[in-house]
Amino acid sequence: EYTLNNLPESQNKNLSIYEEQSKIKACISYSGYSNSDKEKIYIEKLKKQLKKYNISHKNDFEVLIYNSPYQFFNRKNEIVVSIKYNNQVMKKSNEKNLRTIHLGGGCFWCIEAIFEGVIGVQNVTSGFAGGKIKNPSYKEVSNGLTEHAEVCEIIYNETQITLEDLLKIFFLSHDPTTLNKQGNDIGKHYRSVIFYKSKKEQNIILNYIEKINKDIFDNQIVTKVTPFNNFYKAEEYHQNYYQQNMSENYCRLVITPKVLKAKKTLQKYYK
Repeated sequence: EYTLNNLPESQNKNLSIYEEQSKIKACISYSGYSNSDKEKIYIEKLKKQLKKYNISHKNDFEVLIYNSPYQFFNRKNEIVVSIKYNNQVMKKSNEKNLRTIHLGGGCFWCIEAIFEGVIGVQNVTSGFAGGKIKNPSYKEVSNGLTEHAEVCEIIYNETQITLEDLLKIFFLSHDPTTLNKQGNDIGKHYRSVIFYKSKKEQNIILNYIEKINKDIFDNQIVTKVTPFNNFYKAEEYHQNYYQQNMSENYCRLVITPKVLKAKKTLQKYYK
């Protein structure tokens, strides 16, 4: 609404308005009351994160306090610092750490909704994999004509989240002990399946399944571990389906309970 050229005159004669050269800031926030001890802790946390991603800062740390209208909650504090940031360098560094995994655990709307808010996950795309027909339609897959499974392509930054952590979320978000079935969704296209791209990935997946199969699932896991071939993106109306259709019965009754369970049980993985 306002710019520096049309700001109204202030009644406070001691108030000065000036233009400052723009800077790129890094920020870490925390709630509750702030004090010098807390501020030191969060400054060190912010320094640690910047060092992790090799971002240099100008050491001009500032503390910003936002008081809420309420006395005991909704208070917000921020520590900010100017950083030297090269977008192209950071982009290349980020791309170097990106990995892709394809997971199927029933309806891809559910898997997509579970992984969309996970820290380190860059993108989630719903689609099909594991069949023999190129560019299948949702109708063809649903009618069992393609041998494809409904899967999600998950692109993640391995410096922020590990494959083992993604597997932990995946096995919590569906039942890996039911063959070609998740709840009322029945058919081979709803099978529990993980597609790997390398021997290293295969070993990580198999070792993880072996461990939880003994410790948690009493040797009942039926999840297939399969070499990756091709991934075919589903129609656009399937993308980000849960966020756009949360009031629909399937979303309310099936997906929402799964999302709430994941965020409650594994809250450290969510933004």
